[in-house]
Amino acid sequence: MKPGSSTTPFLKSFRYALAGIAECYRVGRNIRVQTGAAVLVIALGFFFHVSAGEWCALLVCIGLVLGGECMNTAVEDAVDLACPRIDPLAKAAKDLAAGAVLVFSLASLAVGLIVFVPHILTLLGW
Repeated sequence: MKPGSSTTPFLKSFRYALAGIAECYRVGRNIRVQTGAAVLVIALGFFFHVSAGEWCALLVCIGLVLGGECMNTAVEDAVDLACPRIDPLAKAAKDLAAGAVLVFSLASLAVGLIVFVPHILTLLGW
């Protein structure tokens, strides 16, 4: 730590990480939609009084999708910076990053169905 500095490098890294998350929300529409879905999932979790294990599964899925979207945004920005012209490899890199988020999202949808369908069926009396 530099003399006179009141913030440790460790704490600065959190500030940088929060700035990165804020940037993702500033430039990305998808993360805002995914955050809305996450809020809905959390509300449903409280409504259905899901178990601790179900909460763990849901929260890990939310973290993977939102973190994946931040990583996708970083890849897209880095590729655009490194290769401002249209290039097949640049497109492939961006498509792969977007595909990773899609995989996380589909897996999370499956987990959500596994968690919530039984609760919904019970609510409906089935």
